[in-house]
Amino acid sequence: MKIRNKILLVVLVVLLSNGILINLAWYTSSSRMTDKYLTDISRSAMKDAYQAFEYLLVDTSYMAAMISLNDKNIIRPVQNLRERQISTENGQWNQEYLNNQRVISDYITSMNGYKYYIVGITVVVDANCVFSTSHLMQNHEEIYQHILELDQEQLKTKMIMMDPIHVEGGKSTLSSDYVVPAVRAVLDKKRQPVGYVVLYFDYGVIENMFASNLPEGSHFQVINENQSIIFSNCGDEVLNAEKPEKGFVYNTFEADTVEWKFTMALPSRYYIKDINQTVYTTIIMMALVLLGAAVLVVIVVSRMTAEISNLRNTMHMVSDGNLDVSYQVKSRDEIGQMGQTFNHMVVHIRKLMSRVAEEEEQKRMVEMAFLEAQINPHFISNILNNVIWMAKIQHADNIVPLVQSLNSMLQNVMHQEHDLIPLRDELAYLDNYLRIVEYSGSYDFILEKECGQDTEDLLILRFILQPILENAIYHGLPQSLEKEGKIKISAQVENEKLILAVEDNGDGMTKEQIAEVLEKQVKDRKHFNGIGVPNVKERIQLFFGKEYGLSYESEIGRYTRAVFTLPVIHPGEHLGEQYALTEKEGGKNDVKDQTGSGR
Repeated sequence: MKIRNKILLVVLVVLLSNGILINLAWYTSSSRMTDKYLTDISRSAMKDAYQAFEYLLVDTSYMAAMISLNDKNIIRPVQNLRERQISTENGQWNQEYLNNQRVISDYITSMNGYKYYIVGITVVVDANCVFSTSHLMQNHEEIYQHILELDQEQLKTKMIMMDPIHVEGGKSTLSSDYVVPAVRAVLDKKRQPVGYVVLYFDYGVIENMFASNLPEGSHFQVINENQSIIFSNCGDEVLNAEKPEKGFVYNTFEADTVEWKFTMALPSRYYIKDINQTVYTTIIMMALVLLGAAVLVVIVVSRMTAEISNLRNTMHMVSDGNLDVSYQVKSRDEIGQMGQTFNHMVVHIRKLMSRVAEEEEQKRMVEMAFLEAQINPHFISNILNNVIWMAKIQHADNIVPLVQSLNSMLQNVMHQEHDLIPLRDELAYLDNYLRIVEYSGSYDFILEKECGQDTEDLLILRFILQPILENAIYHGLPQSLEKEGKIKISAQVENEKLILAVEDNGDGMTKEQIAEVLEKQVKDRKHFNGIGVPNVKERIQLFFGKEYGLSYESEIGRYTRAVFTLPVIHPGEHLGEQYALTEKEGGKNDVKDQTGSGR
């Protein structure tokens, strides 16, 4: 794809994505504002309706308290009827009953009509003794049983609203076929209920109060603590605000005064219709803006990319091998600066090519010197073989093992093209080294090896054990003649890692001394190898990674242990990319040879 097309594509994508994001953000914000507006409307409507209803509740509660606390006309007559157990005589109520009935009936009749929404007053003594001001009467036993099911402790101090009841033919005198009873207890001097006062709410008044001022299509419902519906304009199913109907915004309110729960659901479609129309208009305008921007971008980008095309053509000429061309700079903008940089680069390439030709000549001379240097170890090896042959002729048999060991070690050094060798070969290299040490007079210690057959076949880096063994011989063995020196070499597999250890029973080292050994490089070559411990550790980590390496453990006066942590590598196993890199640097070995199989 041409750079012009890429720029156009990027600009258009940016404009389009920004337009979409802006519209989404605006639409989301508008939706949140609409939801908040709907929530505020529902709360306000519920608050207004409940405040009006609460005013009626307060008046009703005051009226119920006034009636139930009237000592002369209610408490005494009700208590007389309760305590004296007045009965009928010859099928007729006796005079005592009639006197108390008259007092109660006259009083509640005088109170009837005191509030327009109270359509009846009833005083209940028991299931057989009920006085009422109107025909709004349930079955005596039924209403008494319902009252007994209420919380009697609450009835002592406040009014309780009951479930609505149906009244046959109520609309002839009322605005609805339902009334809502409100009950309060009549208490004696011991604060015990002796009767009950029941005031009947006109359900139509409540219906008009809650149904007014609601938006079209709204749902409104009032339920009591028994989950019975007090009022509903959306059927007999209880609204569930936790599972709202799609397209409605729900809000709830719980009134502690009567333990009623108000639920309102407002339709959102009427409020977001204009918002959707605005979104569509904005999308059309955004499309027009994008179209105009695209035309403008095409013109600007075409002019800008013309110079880029010229620079590209010049680069193609250089890539074809023509280093005598140069770009003609026409402006000082970024493209002009790129052209100047390109011209400098071409000049620099010419100089580099001349330098490379000179370096290649020097490299050939160095390679010849290196090949000549490789002849010397082979020459020394041939001389050592002659020394062995002459020692046998002269019957100097004690010289033969020494020279053979030295020659074997020299052969190992000469064949260093394999980085990984079996542990068995590394231990054989140590045996040759120890034979030389023995002839030097320093072999006054006991050597133990604990390497199983399963570990001797595993591959390790060559030349890592001898430097550590040499340090143990010359620095780790006991200095006192009273203690016999001992060096132990062990190998085992733990947690899928090969653990090699070289342990001596010398004087041990402190933590500071261990840190110095692991960090201090060797500055001289007084011993056979001259390779420091840090070199061994660094070589392991460079080859296998930071999780592997060399560490020391020691206890003063008892031991010092050098611990190698290496990966478990079996002969012929695929060794990964980093070993393939070593193979490439070796120049002539494949992965199979690096495992040591061709040694």
